[in-house]
Amino acid sequence: MKIVLFGGTFDPWTSAHQEIAERLSRLYDRVIVIPTDIKYYKENEQMFSFEERICQARSKVQNLQNVRIIDLEKNIDNNWRFVNTLDAVRRMYGQEHEYFVAIGSDSLQKFTTWTKWQEILEKSTLLVFNRPGYTQNFPDIPFEYLPMENPVSSTQLREELRNSDSASSNQK
Repeated sequence: MKIVLFGGTFDPWTSAHQEIAERLSRLYDRVIVIPTDIKYYKENEQMFSFEERICQARSKVQNLQNVRIIDLEKNIDNNWRFVNTLDAVRRMYGQEHEYFVAIGSDSLQKFTTWTKWQEILEKSTLLVFNRPGYTQNFPDIPFEYLPMENPVSSTQLREELRNSDSASSNQK
């Protein structure tokens, strides 16, 4: 079985996340969506609680039969790293499967800074989706590139939501 881990803050769930989940569900046997409660690179930017993000994700993928949302990274401490998540999922689903990790091209640029990144590559294959503004400076590591038609980012959407909230409150 080919199993994909698709992690992130999903704050909020975007049309790009939806496109990725749908595409992965067509290409792989099982897709495990793993919202995280750790903001590795996004300090103080959270808009939605962990529970709200889990609910958003579940409501968006409920019709995708082979996609599961798991709350493995709920209430984890700041010492937890993605390699721990990969190991936990491999224990849950079995070591004998082929594992893939779906990330954005922004994460690929930072991938060699991840804790035990070599171990992640030994245990899985990277699937990389394009993100606006992140198309160069990739490390020399193996990955499969899966271009997207709709690379909207949560960061961009959060900014747009904040700006619309500011505009609404200024009009009152």
